[in-house]
Amino acid sequence: MIHKSWQQQRLSKTKADVVVVGAGPVGLLIALCLGKAGIDTLVIEAHHELLPTTRAVVYMPVVLPVLKALGILEKVLDAAFLNKDGVRWRDIDGRELAHLPLGGDGSGEDGGVLLIGQWRMNELILEELDKYPCVEVQFGMRCVGIEDKPESEHVRIMTHSGSMLDDDTFLEAKYMVATDGANSTVRRMMCVPFEGFTFQEFKMIGTDVIYDFIAQEGFTPLNFVVHPKDWAVIAYTGQEEDGLPIGSGKPQWRVAYVEDPDLPASKEDYLKRAEEQIKKYVTKGDGKFRVIRAEPYLMQQRVAAQPRKGRVVLAGDALHSNNPIGGLGLTGGILDAYCYGNALTRVLKEAEHDNLLTTCALARRNAWRDVTDKLSQDNMKRLYAEDPKLVAQREEFFCKLNDGQAGKDFGAAVGKAFGKMMLEDFSRLAI
Repeated sequence: MIHKSWQQQRLSKTKADVVVVGAGPVGLLIALCLGKAGIDTLVIEAHHELLPTTRAVVYMPVVLPVLKALGILEKVLDAAFLNKDGVRWRDIDGRELAHLPLGGDGSGEDGGVLLIGQWRMNELILEELDKYPCVEVQFGMRCVGIEDKPESEHVRIMTHSGSMLDDDTFLEAKYMVATDGANSTVRRMMCVPFEGFTFQEFKMIGTDVIYDFIAQEGFTPLNFVVHPKDWAVIAYTGQEEDGLPIGSGKPQWRVAYVEDPDLPASKEDYLKRAEEQIKKYVTKGDGKFRVIRAEPYLMQQRVAAQPRKGRVVLAGDALHSNNPIGGLGLTGGILDAYCYGNALTRVLKEAEHDNLLTTCALARRNAWRDVTDKLSQDNMKRLYAEDPKLVAQREEFFCKLNDGQAGKDFGAAVGKAFGKMMLEDFSRLAI
């Protein structure tokens, strides 16, 4: 449910310093950063409400200081689960293979891996935006056209509500930020190629499951299942059934696995197959689980050929998209949001040359290309690899993690690699 202050309402302005397209966590955090600086901002979202999808749920420790700098960490921690155990790899029967500790490693005030559903994160940011009257969020408004002339000091944006009864609405902004996902309409309208590839051999299925994997199966909050076919991510969502506070109801978990992309694709088909698939990971407890949602999505490793074009910049999945193993997608998007928010603030409030925005855009593209892409692909291959060379690399990785104090030191080094996803935050004072 959308916070009451953000229910569908009449648009109060058609001009802003910044128009953000897409009201996911990335777009909303950019708006929050700009709102704190007093910058006139309009966020438009094509959907008429927040959608409870089986998307991101895992955020690496590197986002904690960013959320703190934006003044929202305490609110998020109150609603989320802070996993200080880290990541554990298991075989199909639940036996532990390796452990990567990620709690208390200096990556944030408390340290740890944040577990919270993307839609709930959206709600929290929307609530925080209530404090900033210079920010307006409009649902049910779709971007359908862009006019960005080199000689103009503004970008013109054509929008529509989807209703045949409504006239088109034109917006004007000094800058436009596209955070409208991997299938970004804005990126396509700007004729910017999305370079890379889509995984053709399987389709990922994200499911929300009511079951206590900790009490029943002996799992920890974040688990990777290693198997050539039935590899999976099994993670606590930081939510309970029916949205109840943590500890007051039945826990809701995210189980993400892959299947043949050519199988029947109705909602009922996905749910029916999910019931059978989840049984493979439930081997010790009473097996009384309930699948409440099962949704497919394609996985890809792609990055926009050009992160900025004219007065339009791309962020989040509109800029880069990778497989979800390890939670690096939205982690990188949150880092994008902070960097762009800081860069735009310096350009708009402190009159710095807007080349700074180009530098920021290129830095965010390069961070994905040079760091996130490899990390996410290594994470994924580690789960299903059968090639002898890759299997040997996996075993070597696990052996290093399991090697006593040396393993702890190696794990700390692995954890620090996430910091390379944001070598510069473009703020005046580094966090």
